[in-house]
Amino acid sequence: MGRHDRIAQLARLRSAQDGGLLEVADLATGYGRSLRAMFAEAEAAGCRVRFHAVDTGSDLDDDLLGDERVRSIIADLDEPLPFADAGLDRVVSVNVAEHVADALAHVQDCYRVLRPGGLLVLAHSDWDTTLFASDDDTLTRSLVDRFVSSVPQWAERADGFMGRKLLGLARATDFEIETIETWADTHRRFDENSVGWKVARGVLAAAADDAQLAAKAAAWVAGLRRLAEDGRFLFTVTDVALVLRRPEG
Repeated sequence: MGRHDRIAQLARLRSAQDGGLLEVADLATGYGRSLRAMFAEAEAAGCRVRFHAVDTGSDLDDDLLGDERVRSIIADLDEPLPFADAGLDRVVSVNVAEHVADALAHVQDCYRVLRPGGLLVLAHSDWDTTLFASDDDTLTRSLVDRFVSSVPQWAERADGFMGRKLLGLARATDFEIETIETWADTHRRFDENSVGWKVARGVLAAAADDAQLAAKAAAWVAGLRRLAEDGRFLFTVTDVALVLRRPEG
């Protein structure tokens, strides 16, 4: 079971008590992978649901974008969420907190838009736990450290330690903590569509301003390719997920 399937299960999509639609916001939805997994969960549970796919731009897969049960919303996630107070049953926030200006304000705003009894699934990869099998442990540690401490060019901000900070954020709000889970999915592929490759590209970008280190990083990536060809490549990163409930009453 992968991350998106786990997130979908944690969202606990069950029919609304009044028989109406369950209103679910998926923040920074991207292509809609978590959204797609939640669709499957809702259908298996016989749950009528409307998804609000919120992101700074619309990259949703065409079939999801054309689905009448999906409402695509373009929004700045540094601003208050574009929902009325107590208007949603579920909010899903995956790998959002490190990129917003105020992570605590983000969690508090998720509280605002949830109905009493509603759930927030707050999840984040903890990039400092990144694990690459390689032939040079010392270099790998150095490169991962640089990756964790850098801000990618496409983002205004980043925090490679955000996964371990989620509990502290939750404790600073009025949310009730339902569950805390961690997992580290195993990835054996190393090609342009793989998670390991995407993180390795981040490592290369983080080393780009140091010519000597950039050369070592390029050789390191070539070594990862050789490991993959030999069937010895392995990549994991720990994800942390909290299920938070807005109290009743």
